[in-house]
Amino acid sequence: MNAPLPSRQRPAWRRTLSGLVLSGLAAVCVPQALAAKPAPKPAKAASAVPDELPPETLSVATIDPTRSARVYVADVAISHINDGRVRVFDAKDGKFLGMVSTAFAGNFALSPRHDEMYVATTHLSRSTRGERVDVLEVHDTQTLAFKHEVILPTKRAQSLPYRYLVRTTANGRFVLVMNATPATSVTVVDLQQRKVAAEVPTPGCWGAFPAATHATRFSMLCGDGSVATITLDDNGQPVDRQSTGKLFDGDTDAWFHHAEQLGDRYWFLSFKGVLNELNLGGAKAELKSSRALVGEADAKAGWRPGGYQPFTVDGQGRWAVLGMHPKGAEGSHKNPAAKLWVVDLASGQRSAVLPGVMAISLNFSGNGERLHALDADKGAFHSWAFNAGKIRKLAYVPGAGEAASLIESHD
Repeated sequence: MNAPLPSRQRPAWRRTLSGLVLSGLAAVCVPQALAAKPAPKPAKAASAVPDELPPETLSVATIDPTRSARVYVADVAISHINDGRVRVFDAKDGKFLGMVSTAFAGNFALSPRHDEMYVATTHLSRSTRGERVDVLEVHDTQTLAFKHEVILPTKRAQSLPYRYLVRTTANGRFVLVMNATPATSVTVVDLQQRKVAAEVPTPGCWGAFPAATHATRFSMLCGDGSVATITLDDNGQPVDRQSTGKLFDGDTDAWFHHAEQLGDRYWFLSFKGVLNELNLGGAKAELKSSRALVGEADAKAGWRPGGYQPFTVDGQGRWAVLGMHPKGAEGSHKNPAAKLWVVDLASGQRSAVLPGVMAISLNFSGNGERLHALDADKGAFHSWAFNAGKIRKLAYVPGAGEAASLIESHD
């Protein structure tokens, strides 16, 4: 009996025939597998093409005049500082009402009637480089629309927002813009003529604190501890300057640059919590009183005021609210509040202690019925109804600014 030959010894024609048979079997099996699959479903009919959207139309809205209880929150936008802005919120419900650009480290002020906003700012021709142009821009506070501008000398102080770096005189005709090159001076802008009226050198002095009972007078804090008062004539030219003696010591207990005004009365707070009242109506500033608000026990615990608007006084001059932090020391004067102290200005006594909410800026509405705060933790805006040291929540806006540090009331 002959054994079958191994496959490698089979003739080539037999190996080829075996391959053909196997291929044929595969060919027979494939159609059977395909036949087992269900028939494809018929394609769905194409849906109708939607109508073309109508083109959008840009417009400028007007703030509802009934929303007069509003606040202006200045945000330097420090991580993209050439894109600063002022956001406007309703202080009763927190509704966002609009925004005004303040460009590169701009500062702003409201007109005496609060119908216009003045923004002193800087524009570079290539956003972050190029030719520098400083301007004072005028905006309508009802529409927030740009109205006109005045070109300024390229000396404007480029800083975080502070109240007294841009102010109007009492008659509303002149805007005072603080300069620093670093030499200090004040640019006087004539709003009627829409031009720069004067530049007033102010060596060693900072800020512009306008009198209320004189049309064109303002005062300044000076590094030697004195207060200088400058009087302008009807054309915005300086005609008088007088200084006090030394009122504070910048080395041992400096004054915050922020101040609170009620007519010619101004309150300045020291780093260690001494509240000083001045009258700035006359040709020479007058210190009316100084009162330590931090008692001995609190001083030992290091309680000190801090922030960018570290305190506020209500419109009747009855209450002061201070942002306070413990363990204060040299350099802690910008620390956010751990507590808010409510002080009765008639007696000088602390009447209430409120949650600090990490506040760095405090502000009363004009009538003193609302207390506002900006917190350093969440960049949030807080608004409370205020009554003799007691508060009730009205609005809370998280993320009201990226680096918000100044708040002003419209009403």
